[in-house]
Amino acid sequence: MSVALQPFALTDLLTRAGARIRGRRADCPKCKRQRTVSFDESRGVYHCHGAGCDFSGGAAKLARELGLARQLSEAEYMELRQNEERADLAARALYEQVKALRLEVSDQVRWLGRLEVRAHGAGLGHAAIWDALEMVYRDRPALLAELVILENWGAADLLGFLSANDATRGRVIAKVIERGGLYDSEGKFNEV
Repeated sequence: MSVALQPFALTDLLTRAGARIRGRRADCPKCKRQRTVSFDESRGVYHCHGAGCDFSGGAAKLARELGLARQLSEAEYMELRQNEERADLAARALYEQVKALRLEVSDQVRWLGRLEVRAHGAGLGHAAIWDALEMVYRDRPALLAELVILENWGAADLLGFLSANDATRGRVIAKVIERGGLYDSEGKFNEV
């Protein structure tokens, strides 16, 4: 059997244990010394550097000590593992789908670039030059907007975009072109 944790950040667990967070250090709830506990939120570990104090460990240990974790039954554990495996497979499938589509769209952008170079280099007949340039300048913005979407949207947005019909995807791409780009999950604007 395994332990199930509630989704708490390490700083939340330390605060619940009685530690007072002071920037990158915390007061120790066990030995009561100030600013002796160092912690690493990303790794989920903490340690009191006070002499003789044994307040240290990981988020799982602290959650158990605080009563925020419980033993899972074998059935619950198996269901949790199966859900994790299904989520992992779905994430891998989405990654592969986005990767393939990005490659396809990138190839189309490169092809249009080569066509534009040929047209400007007069490698085509006079009427064909204008037809080729018209195609390049008509199609390239949508392809670039689609690349911006594929490279910057999060998984949930990408799932919606990829499962939408062509008309809906076209409207989304048109909005990105109209705005000149889009904001990613971190709030950074990505231009087309």
